[in-house]
Amino acid sequence: MKNLFFLTFFLLISLATKAEKVVLSGTAKTYAGSTISIMYHTDAFTYTSEKITDFKVDETGKYSVEFDIDKTQLIYLPLEVYKAFLYVEPGKKYELRLPPKQELTPAQKLNPFFEADELMIGIANTEANELNRIVRTLDDKMDSFINQNFYKIYRKKEKSAGIQFSEQLKQEFGSMKNEFFTEYFRYRLGFLEFLSNPNSFLKIENDFFKNQKIQLNNPAYMSLYKKQYGNFFNGYFKQKESLALSNAYKAENTYAEIKKLMQKYPTYDNAQLLDMIIATSTFDSFTRKFIGKEKTLSILQDVMKTSNNNYNKNLCRNFIAKITHLQKNHPAPDFILGGVQLADFKGKYLYLNFCNTQSYPCLQDFKEIEKLKQQFGQHIEFLSIVCDWDVKKWLEFSKNNKYSWKFIPIGDQHQLIHEYKVKAFPSYVLIDPKGNIVKAPAQAPKEYIHLEFLKIARDAARKSQKKH
Repeated sequence: MKNLFFLTFFLLISLATKAEKVVLSGTAKTYAGSTISIMYHTDAFTYTSEKITDFKVDETGKYSVEFDIDKTQLIYLPLEVYKAFLYVEPGKKYELRLPPKQELTPAQKLNPFFEADELMIGIANTEANELNRIVRTLDDKMDSFINQNFYKIYRKKEKSAGIQFSEQLKQEFGSMKNEFFTEYFRYRLGFLEFLSNPNSFLKIENDFFKNQKIQLNNPAYMSLYKKQYGNFFNGYFKQKESLALSNAYKAENTYAEIKKLMQKYPTYDNAQLLDMIIATSTFDSFTRKFIGKEKTLSILQDVMKTSNNNYNKNLCRNFIAKITHLQKNHPAPDFILGGVQLADFKGKYLYLNFCNTQSYPCLQDFKEIEKLKQQFGQHIEFLSIVCDWDVKKWLEFSKNNKYSWKFIPIGDQHQLIHEYKVKAFPSYVLIDPKGNIVKAPAQAPKEYIHLEFLKIARDAARKSQKKH
């Protein structure tokens, strides 16, 4: 009998978590021949993207793709100038209405400040209570009300205009039977309550987070979480545990000390919630310059090592990647361009240049780079990644190029502009023989980069002498 109980329980758990197919289909003639990716954000803090799958739109504009999910998921399609979002539920089929294709211009591709317009994808086979439809209706009403009545809501407590508005929303949306939407709606109302009572930390915590299911895939939950715990270590918890928290930061194992402190409070009995708060609040403290880089990395690495939760592990990994991105002694972003890749330069320093051949400052710098190449080429490689938006101009330059180092066009790899944080042309990065960052950005040829090169040459000479 006991074995039968456990078998039944196991089957129930298996059924509850079983993945089901989602089907996306439609006709979008302007995308004929295109390949489109289906993406999602792995967390609500770094917005690191992961690909689910790709699909091809045929020559007539028709497409159909299916993939498995085990819970409601917010996905997006990167559509050139658009970032198009859609909630998908296990077992559902969606006939999509994509916006007309609008390609990025060459200038937009190379603009480090360009951001795609965010929109919700239209659905042709929608019903009145379809999830995307009711979420959009709710969000439009709430966002409009908050924007128009913010000063009648914020800090007004029981006098808040949000109270009556919440009751109106409950009348309209309270009877919806969709489980995901029920929770989404509850946490959207929680956001209104937070605005009315921003200093009532315990009330919000008790109502929405203590002994509550952690809803990582629910944007409304995560939005309220960020408001509640975003400044936790420098706000509420610092007020409660100021001295002890200060001592914890001085300790060798800060993570263990903070964890011990937080475990005194019943709300943080949930190990997943506790570690998520520690990770997100630590990163927040770092961005606000309350704690240094090494201490931040130490805490995040300890959370990552000890946590049994994959979301928290990946979240810490993403935070660490953000903190160390383009930092000294950390890997430079990889690239493969026209048969040239970063790995080709292992064993030598690389002076990497992002340029535009129609830029006067770039053209002037080329002359200086040539001098540096002649002087230090034995120990340092030089590479220019050409970011011209007029291909004809690049071809013309390439035909007449007399310089002695490699120039390669960026082509369709314009994400490198963002990965290397290129803000202007020319820009420079110095990479060591292991493929790690030395300086990003590095000095331009006329900004005394030769002093760095002299040091590299001297170090190489010393190593050579020791060998002999």
